[in-house]
Amino acid sequence: MRYKLLLLSLVTSLAYGQLSTEEARKLFHSYKLGSYDYHEQFVGYKGYGAPFILTSDGGAAFFGGTEDTTGSFGLVVKLDREGREEWKQAIRPQFDDIETQSVAQDNSGNFYVFMLSYDNKKYRGGCERIVYLNKNGTVVWDKIIGVCGLLNNPTIAYIRSLDDGRIALRGHVATRKPGQGKDPEYHYWEGWIEPKGKLIQKTGGMIDWANQDWEKLFEPEKEAAGR
Repeated sequence: MRYKLLLLSLVTSLAYGQLSTEEARKLFHSYKLGSYDYHEQFVGYKGYGAPFILTSDGGAAFFGGTEDTTGSFGLVVKLDREGREEWKQAIRPQFDDIETQSVAQDNSGNFYVFMLSYDNKKYRGGCERIVYLNKNGTVVWDKIIGVCGLLNNPTIAYIRSLDDGRIALRGHVATRKPGQGKDPEYHYWEGWIEPKGKLIQKTGGMIDWANQDWEKLFEPEKEAAGR
């Protein structure tokens, strides 16, 4: 009887044929892609953007940094539920370099990838670049949000897919030039981007980094724990 139950469990698992977070993690590392440490806390949380995610079809998607003879670039990889590669898409720097952050999937099965774009002639701190790809890996649009400079240049710390098709974003932004020898004051930033690339954004209160309540706004919610 115990053998029959074990066999039934195995057959049921294979019928669903979907990758686990740990299987996706091993496959991600097999590609030797660089990842963004700050977003790794979202790995395994359903609906959140992260360096690698499980997808709605039972597979997985990755976004990380790599290089070839032409230089460094970002690579988006889509795997099926068996862990086989379906497609991959290179995301090349627009300027000097990019730092890959996360991939997220919307409720249509399409993908957003997020990265910091570096144009050292303008601003060495980087600016947020978002690329939207359809479910087959074709780039639909590619845009930089904010201004490549110290001010009005949000940094994204939280990415979550919403049921209405939009992607919710949270982060921080400086809006005023700091005084001589002082660090800038950062404000809470929130945005929502839709499949056509329209971004709605708003700026909130000043962030006190010593107050841990702010950190909670940039962490996955407990109810999304579907690891």
